[in-house]
Amino acid sequence: MGKDYIPFKDAEFNQWLGGFTKYIENHYAELGLTAADKDNLVAANTAWKADYQAHMTAKSAARTAKGTKDQTRDTTESLARSIAQRSTVYPGTTDGHRTGMGITVPDTSPTPTAPEYVATLDPPLVLLDWSQRGQVTVHFGVYPANEKNNSKPADIVGVRISYRTVPTGRQAETGPWQFLADDTNSPYIHSFAITEPITVEYRAQWIDKKMRLGSFGQTAKCTVTP
Repeated sequence: MGKDYIPFKDAEFNQWLGGFTKYIENHYAELGLTAADKDNLVAANTAWKADYQAHMTAKSAARTAKGTKDQTRDTTESLARSIAQRSTVYPGTTDGHRTGMGITVPDTSPTPTAPEYVATLDPPLVLLDWSQRGQVTVHFGVYPANEKNNSKPADIVGVRISYRTVPTGRQAETGPWQFLADDTNSPYIHSFAITEPITVEYRAQWIDKKMRLGSFGQTAKCTVTP
């Protein structure tokens, strides 16, 4: 089936209909149409343009109203937060007051984290940047490629990073895994005092609030230049 000559989008239909109506007005007799056909089309076009313009005006007003509403909400929400924060630090404020205001009531007996919880998590990913000489920037976490969206899982305080040297060419055997750092926020910068290139491999594991360790994920390696 060929493409319909009548446009689907309203704006394009509005433009097409105007030209179509104008042509019919000028040539209806040549096309075997009657004056009544022409008059009906002109009336329909006039009605359409009025309704279309009313629709566009309403859309514009709706956008303006939404912008005003959003701005008012931001202002009102900031005021409400300020009042809530001031009231919660007042010595006489109770949990009953907090419940009445509909704000967060502190958990005085938090649910303990299960000992095996950290072991059930997918290990943190490791992404390396060795573009700077003599150092490696170790990005770690759930989304290490996007630090703005790289929050830690619930009840996790950080990661433990380990590293080892990897043989290249005539270097010795692969070195043992060594503790590098416990870090709470990605990335971690690992600096080297070297006179020749060295290949290094990294891995990481989650640490929960009780300092219990999760499993290791996939390793990542790179060659650092002096």
